[in-house]
Amino acid sequence: MASSTTLIRNGTVVTCVGTERTPSHFKADVLVRNGIIVEVARENQISPQEGWTIVDATDKLVCPGFVDTHRHVWESAYRFMGDWTLLEYVAKCLQVLFPVIEADDAYASQMLGYLEALNGGVTTVVDHCHLTREPQLFDAMLDATRKSGIRSFLCYARWEEWPNGSGRREWQMNQLRSLVKDGTGSDRVTLGLAIDGLGDAFYRELKDDLFPFAKESGIDVFSTHTVSKLSGIGPDTIGQLAERGMLNQPILFVHCNDMTDSERDTLIAAECGISSTPEIELHMPLGNPVALKADEAGARVGLGVDCGSVVSGEMFSAMRSALQYQRGVENASLHSQGKFPKHLNRKAGDVFRMATIGGARAIHREHLIGSVEVGKKADLILINTLTPAMLGGERDPVQAIVMHASVADVEIVLVDGEVVVDKTRPASQGAFTRVKWAEEVRRVRDSLERVKARISDWDKAEEAGYTRIRNIIGLTNEVCVEKY
Repeated sequence: MASSTTLIRNGTVVTCVGTERTPSHFKADVLVRNGIIVEVARENQISPQEGWTIVDATDKLVCPGFVDTHRHVWESAYRFMGDWTLLEYVAKCLQVLFPVIEADDAYASQMLGYLEALNGGVTTVVDHCHLTREPQLFDAMLDATRKSGIRSFLCYARWEEWPNGSGRREWQMNQLRSLVKDGTGSDRVTLGLAIDGLGDAFYRELKDDLFPFAKESGIDVFSTHTVSKLSGIGPDTIGQLAERGMLNQPILFVHCNDMTDSERDTLIAAECGISSTPEIELHMPLGNPVALKADEAGARVGLGVDCGSVVSGEMFSAMRSALQYQRGVENASLHSQGKFPKHLNRKAGDVFRMATIGGARAIHREHLIGSVEVGKKADLILINTLTPAMLGGERDPVQAIVMHASVADVEIVLVDGEVVVDKTRPASQGAFTRVKWAEEVRRVRDSLERVKARISDWDKAEEAGYTRIRNIIGLTNEVCVEKY
């Protein structure tokens, strides 16, 4: 945590305030001490003191860092999955690539993923970390996570041989016990649990072993997928957990595309979170994004990237995808009736809220992160309004951020009051303050060469994996179609 005092002067703060659902924007100075926002005052009302770090935010938007509620960070270096469906991903990534990753590769890709996130203004990630095949893999990913400087809820996945697994390994429980006892080595890295599984044995283990262990250990972030039942790999997670009385902890349900209104209301009553990752849900396809409808109903909804190996690794695309999908559906409904909307019901502020305080609420951390308010962690981003994309956006900065901004417009990123990205620094220093980018480039490239050499014929291996998964699930050509 930063121990200095930083004054961010003369910026335009863009944030949700209190329980307001519509973001506000106003000129203000932000004072940060020991990683905490201690004052938000109208511009130039705070007099700088000797020894303070002064950040000139003139022509900058000062926003809360984005909260990404679902990402598999370890996959970030493997950017060749952009034309894959969900089943191809399961077969080719988790059945072919997954087994040949070693600790050095895990470190390289994990670091790359977190640097990509920070570079785009993401300061918090819920990392659904299912590369837990061997203990040294998680050790390497934890090391990279700490060194990146990001705020991470690192959700450790119980590993089983899919789809007919024998459950968790004893070494996994030993590793989890050690992590609970010794800590993660960083105040910014919080241990969570990824709790995907299939069958009665999994749910018994969850109820009898993992949830009691979590309660004793103080673990309170749980991430689980619930995807399209048509895929054959999307268990009825909400129903199964509710039926067994296990929604008495704040679980984060990812995707929820087939969720019924009754299931949604069950999650709302249990104060569970929903992570919607619209870009990948539309892509794979998992089903249509529920983000705006669930948010409208009162659910704790955040947005996420999911797989940076498949889609873009920044939240601007996630915001736009969620918003434009829902607008398109509702506009099409009106068109089919021969009608036209007088105004758009869905606003840019809705998805900005979900990408910030909404994500914090989804994991019950709204008292710590997600807005620019006194007492919150100083997880902040400065967006340049003088770029070609952002110039002219001062009338409505929220619309400008959601509809026009990109990674290129994010100029400075702070986590816990520490500047971890500063694109105003000389090129010789690089934008990342904790690592040298050139070294990380070499590390990733070397890793990719090693991984490539471990399988002689990738196309053959991937096709064999795909055929195997389809046969296991029992998807016929009538269901899994070639032409459509």
